[in-house]
Amino acid sequence: MFTKLRILTASFVLFISTAACADLAIITHPSSDTGKIDILNVRKLFLGERKSFPNGVHAIPINHVVGSPDRKEFFSSVLNMPESNHTRHWQRKISKGTGHSPTERDSYEAVLKSVANTPGSISYIDSSKVNNTVKVLLTISGFDAV
Repeated sequence: MFTKLRILTASFVLFISTAACADLAIITHPSSDTGKIDILNVRKLFLGERKSFPNGVHAIPINHVVGSPDRKEFFSSVLNMPESNHTRHWQRKISKGTGHSPTERDSYEAVLKSVANTPGSISYIDSSKVNNTVKVLLTISGFDAV
């Protein structure tokens, strides 16, 4: 009986941990030809250190709203900074007149719609939410979606 309970518990834990992991997709407008892009390019675009994709096309970064699990993972995995540092970063840039922070959308649907309707846009989303209205540039594997 004890062995069956241990097997059942182990199976449940394995199921939960598999269900909790997801991939974060970096997405763009379906007709965008960005050139070769990597995480460093994405980071620079979202921090305003770069204004265009590697091929020279102007980029329009779109963030999720504060508190979104996707935003938390993106900030941790790609920007390498917590929300507070991101806020200070943009406050400095704005006060110097050297840029404006990315626009924000409050739902998966709003992010997808914005990217699908805005040539040159770039954003991120749980890869399970991606549909055929956007183009996936790259995928960051294994973030905790819970």
